[in-house]
Amino acid sequence: MKKRLAFTLIECVAALLVTTVVIVLAGMTINSLRSVTRQSLDQPIDWIICLQELESPRHAYALVNVESNAVVLRDQHTDRLYELCAQKRLYLRAKKDGGYMPVFSDIRDQKTVFKQLDQQRVYIKVERTNGEVLTGFLCFRKDS
Repeated sequence: MKKRLAFTLIECVAALLVTTVVIVLAGMTINSLRSVTRQSLDQPIDWIICLQELESPRHAYALVNVESNAVVLRDQHTDRLYELCAQKRLYLRAKKDGGYMPVFSDIRDQKTVFKQLDQQRVYIKVERTNGEVLTGFLCFRKDS
């Protein structure tokens, strides 16, 4: 009997099945990446960076209380009090020593909402000068 140098029908079908599975999985991965990219682009990068910076462990801000137009925070490293205020921009203002640091700009006056959810979390909603409404949740450290 002479040996042939070709694939059998079963080997060809198996190769087609493996190729099909790989193509289907690649297509599902691409679709999920597209949806994640769309979701992350719903809010501007500068807004996301602003929220992340306020929650950063480097600052260790703890929530003291939420007022109608400001959020009072305590820096646990220095034990200084700050206010997160909104007037044409979001900014941190030192309560005693003065001075401020802008953290987000181009927002409308009187269009910012701060709402305390629990002892650590705050809901924030701002409207930009271009009419875009941005929302976020800030989670601070527990005040000791």
